[in-house]
Amino acid sequence: MILAAALCTTLASVPSGSARAQDLDRRIPVRPAGLLQVDLDLGEEVRPDRVSLEVRSHDADEVWIVAELSGLGDSSVKFRVEHDEQTVRLYARSGGLMSWLFGGPGVTVNIWVPREFSLDLRSSSGPIRIEDVRGEIRARTTEAVIEVRAVEGRLKLRTDSGSVEVVEMLGAVEVKSTAGSVELAWVTGDVEVRTGEGDILIRHVAGRSQLRTGTGEIEIREARGATLAKTERGAIYASFAGAPEGRLETRRGSVVVAFPSHMGAALDARTRHGVVEVDQKPGGSEYIGAVNGGGEALVIYSARGSIRVGRR
Repeated sequence: MILAAALCTTLASVPSGSARAQDLDRRIPVRPAGLLQVDLDLGEEVRPDRVSLEVRSHDADEVWIVAELSGLGDSSVKFRVEHDEQTVRLYARSGGLMSWLFGGPGVTVNIWVPREFSLDLRSSSGPIRIEDVRGEIRARTTEAVIEVRAVEGRLKLRTDSGSVEVVEMLGAVEVKSTAGSVELAWVTGDVEVRTGEGDILIRHVAGRSQLRTGTGEIEIREARGATLAKTERGAIYASFAGAPEGRLETRRGSVVVAFPSHMGAALDARTRHGVVEVDQKPGGSEYIGAVNGGGEALVIYSARGSIRVGRR
């Protein structure tokens, strides 16, 4: 009863309407090739679906920040903006009893930057979305998705438990996740993906790929470049658009590989418990030799599962 009375008193003490926390709308002149730093730390209790951060480009030499607040506890959110000619920094913090009731306040942050601009983004909760920016980009979140589209430069993404999706990327990509699926598509550049638990899907990657998951399947479609893929528990499917090259390894699962009929490979395929099949011809537990005249080295291993290699 005492807790209920205190809660009602607290709720009653929060005015509505005009007393709501002030939204942020700032336009800051900058030079191209600058840096935007964002740090949204609204507390561990805030639900991920209550916070979002989106950054995209526009045709203006300015950083335009628009932040909208809503819901119970919005008055607990405080913004701070710092800037000079090359760098803009946005900080958001929340505190007090109202900052965590009913999942916390709603915070939506949209930022527009010049097309050539580097980003360093951090959100303790809530998704991060980036679109149409050129520069070095880093993004980190805890329990939410990261989505990147039409970016050029170098990309580094981190999430504890959330999916990652990158589409249309020109440059190197590095993704690390504790638990979450990762999907990359139409990437020109080297790729490194590591997740403790979750599936990995890459499509149309032109560059060297290094893929690692503890538990999950790995699917590679139309790869152009050396591919190193390993999963402790899960199947691997790999199709190559060019000459097959790399190493594919799973502890528990099957491996299927396909590549163009006019291409060849120096194949080393082995399984402990299963069968190796090459060009629809079943064999024993290993196949070591040239396929279609040979080519780059392609090593395949499964501790417990079958291996199938074919041309199409």
